[in-house]
Amino acid sequence: MPQKQPFAAKFALRVMIPSIVAASGIAALLLYIVNGIFDETNRLDGEYARRSASAAITSIRESLGPVVENNAVWDEAKAHAYGNSPDAWLDDNWGRGSASGVYDAAFVVDADGTTIYAAHNGKRLAVQAEVFFGDEITALLAMLPSDNTNFGKASGLIKSSEGLSVVSAGVILPASEGVKLPATGPRYLVLSKAVDGTLLATLSQRFVLDNLHLSFDDVPRDNSQWITGPSGKRIASLVWINRGPGNILKVKYGNVVAIVLAMFLFVIAILIHTSWRGFREAHASQADAIAASIRDDLTGLANRRELLSVLKACLAEANPGGLAVVYADLDGFKEVNDSYGHEIGDLLLKSAAAGFAHLAQGSDLVARLGGDEFAIIVTGSDAYEKSRFIARSMIAFLSEPMIFGGRVASVSVSVGIVDLDNDQADVEEIIRRADVAMYAAKAAGRNRLHIYERSLDFKRDENRAIARSLREHIDSGSLTVVYQPIVDARSRRIKGVEALVRWPKDTTRHYTPDVFIPVAEEFGLIEDVGYFVLTEACRQAANWPEIFVAVNVSPIQFMNPGFADLVEKTLRKTGLDPKRLEVEVTEGFIIDNAERANAVIGRLHDMRVGVVLDDFGTGYSSIGHLRRFKFDKLKLDRSMVVDILRQPSALRLVQGTIAMADALGLAVVAEGIEDENQVSVLRLAGCSQFQGYLFSRPVEAEKISAFLTPESLAASA
Repeated sequence: MPQKQPFAAKFALRVMIPSIVAASGIAALLLYIVNGIFDETNRLDGEYARRSASAAITSIRESLGPVVENNAVWDEAKAHAYGNSPDAWLDDNWGRGSASGVYDAAFVVDADGTTIYAAHNGKRLAVQAEVFFGDEITALLAMLPSDNTNFGKASGLIKSSEGLSVVSAGVILPASEGVKLPATGPRYLVLSKAVDGTLLATLSQRFVLDNLHLSFDDVPRDNSQWITGPSGKRIASLVWINRGPGNILKVKYGNVVAIVLAMFLFVIAILIHTSWRGFREAHASQADAIAASIRDDLTGLANRRELLSVLKACLAEANPGGLAVVYADLDGFKEVNDSYGHEIGDLLLKSAAAGFAHLAQGSDLVARLGGDEFAIIVTGSDAYEKSRFIARSMIAFLSEPMIFGGRVASVSVSVGIVDLDNDQADVEEIIRRADVAMYAAKAAGRNRLHIYERSLDFKRDENRAIARSLREHIDSGSLTVVYQPIVDARSRRIKGVEALVRWPKDTTRHYTPDVFIPVAEEFGLIEDVGYFVLTEACRQAANWPEIFVAVNVSPIQFMNPGFADLVEKTLRKTGLDPKRLEVEVTEGFIIDNAERANAVIGRLHDMRVGVVLDDFGTGYSSIGHLRRFKFDKLKLDRSMVVDILRQPSALRLVQGTIAMADALGLAVVAEGIEDENQVSVLRLAGCSQFQGYLFSRPVEAEKISAFLTPESLAASA
């Protein structure tokens, strides 16, 4: 029983209480939504009713407008209405009309407001319009024209002696153009009709408003619409009875909603009951789940999470003794994975993991950190010696190739070791140091181990300083671009130049490209350097005669989705003909990113920019690669040229390469030419262009300009 109490409490806290709270919240939300729908239905119906009431008022206000126009624009009306005193014609027409039911009062009013004629319900009246209608008639008549040459009419609702009346007034004019108008001001025909129960009943049916009636008090209501007179003053309100459809729906469907809520809560109760068994099973397997969360799925080794946890525990011990971390990365794994596929790659990782685990028996932990990286924690008084022994054993273990399904997978391992002895470094710092040591092993040639030492960080600090200086030179535009001529194999005339970046000369410390270019790549500055060189080279070449300029492009720069757009923008800005620009890329990088590389090369060709395969002979050189990627030219690396005078095999290799390039329509440039004999041999082999110290070292742009003078060109010929 005591053991069930914590479990029940845990279930209550994690499942039952949250479920009840959630169910209650959902039920409350459902009730809120349903009631909201009912209330919104009432609101929308009320809004519709107000719009209908407004339309009804407008309908009343404009009902007599056509009647006034028909009676006011009339030759006989003009003849009799502008007389000095009322006559029988007015009684026969407008007086009798006031008893017809269309309107119930008629007035003829002068421009100054004096009533000339008045009739009500078929009988003549001796009353002024202002008395009958009140002050609002003055505001209504003010809306009419003040002359008798143009017709105008106005309508409104006025609180008269009979209650609320709709009143329309119009200028009395002849219908015929030949009828003369009196010189006096205009006279107006005013017709009115009381808004009575009959009219309201008709409007109630027409505009679907229940029990439509008038109210003359000032009390605002939700079910009413104010009526204003011609002066804008509130004179009454139109009132109706709200239908309340939402309330009707609530009465009709309230029981249904209650049943749905009850069913929902019943289902929640069943789910809670079912969850009890599931939670109990999950609780029982929790230990297994925790164990699985700290293991690598592929190899079964500990994962990074477990490594960090164990390493943290080792550091927390009062007297941990010796502690070393072995950090390993497989060399060449990417090539195996890309060549043979992920299935072979996974088999290789499993085999390596099994071997490392066997070699590290007795150590605290063997882990796979992800990808092809592994780490081993070694503790004890002999931790330092043991870690080195394990590292050397790992290197020896992978010295022999592995065979999977008839496919040979050959990899090596670079290992970094970090020793901890009374060091205050935290877990992340230890992993960082081990990683730095491992990359130092890779930089030293791979397939070896390297012990972490402070100098590795000093080197990194130096690289940071170089990166800061490089950033300053990029921002100030103080980097130097030099140019090495590329000459025609026959005439030795300069056909083009290769642009090369150099550190500024007027600095305290000077760095060569093989130092600062890797730093630029490491610290994300290589694209800025490349853009600077591209812009400067294009700008300078635009000032030279028809020679091309070749610019090296880093892999990072070439793979930037905006690279081709950047080239196009630079050419447009500098004015250089695209045919005079060549972009040089390396073969190994192209092969690793074939699809993207082909797309960029195609875009450059669309702009008529040449693409050159640089350093041919140092990577995976093959005719298949030359055919797959549409290069315009290839450059033989210096390593292929240097031995052609001493080794016949080297000469035959170069001759075969040139013949292959010629068959594919590619021009060939030989780099590193330093001997006249090399020139003769390569010219006979079919090489079309040369580059090397024999012709010129990389020089400033001014010297290139001097080389291109007619006198210099004649001398070189």
